[in-house]
Amino acid sequence: MKAPPAGFRAGFVPITGLPNAGKSTLLNALCGVRLSIISEKPQTTRNSILGILNAPDFQAVFVDTPGFLKSRNLFEKSMENSIRRAASEDGDICLLMVEPGLPPEDKIPLFEPLKKVSCPLYLVINKLDKETGRDRAAAAEKFYRSLLPVKQVLLISALNGGGVKELRAAIKAALPEHPAYYPQDQLTDRWEKFYAAEIIREQIFKLYSQEIPYSAAVEIEVFREEEGRDTQVLATIHMARAGQKPIIIGKGGRSIQVLREKSHKALTAFLGRRVELHLTVKVTPGWQDNLAFLREIGFYDKK
Repeated sequence: MKAPPAGFRAGFVPITGLPNAGKSTLLNALCGVRLSIISEKPQTTRNSILGILNAPDFQAVFVDTPGFLKSRNLFEKSMENSIRRAASEDGDICLLMVEPGLPPEDKIPLFEPLKKVSCPLYLVINKLDKETGRDRAAAAEKFYRSLLPVKQVLLISALNGGGVKELRAAIKAALPEHPAYYPQDQLTDRWEKFYAAEIIREQIFKLYSQEIPYSAAVEIEVFREEEGRDTQVLATIHMARAGQKPIIIGKGGRSIQVLREKSHKALTAFLGRRVELHLTVKVTPGWQDNLAFLREIGFYDKK
């Protein structure tokens, strides 16, 4: 790796917050490329995903974390652990994304881990494009400053890009002097196989309602590239209960066909090459508490 110039800055920047605060939208906006899936439904992000912003004089490694939650099973415990780890161990700066106004009272205890954050905590008040004034943003700033060791407050709209340039500059200024952690042409730490599963899961969130998106896990069984052939992708959609399988397949297989078509289109666009995609549906009862299965799909280290 080429030596960085004198004064080069680099560091890790976890993005934390409640579900649906706009963390994934912000990651994509900061990095200028679509790295994290987005849905209007809460708790879409399940893994901590790295997005690497490279510039001639700095490198910011953003960590998109799942939304704060109180875990009910092993699967959610893994998500909860990744949030705590990102905020307490991985950060040089920690971003807390919030919406204007006050959080629901029952969610306030979920911010407790950030009271002990070891790096500077920046409060990022998002969704200002939906506000007619600044009263609710001011109320949010006052509340979170009283609750947490907030060092700086920034107002943005991750969706339309308002304030993102200023946030990027503030992050750069706060990063420590350090060589780049990753090559300057690298955008993420994830492989294409991971994004294939995420793209299919994103379409499940878009096409299905109620508990189906949260009860589905996508496992890529085959991801094969051969010269002169379409990239072969075989994905298995694991459902937690037997009664959910007919719903995701649909009458006459119509729903799964729509899912395959939309996933195929999105995956082809993402990879920039031809893809042959096959989907199967399998019932894996209670997979959220199956440690062996969770390890297979990457939620717990295989120890």
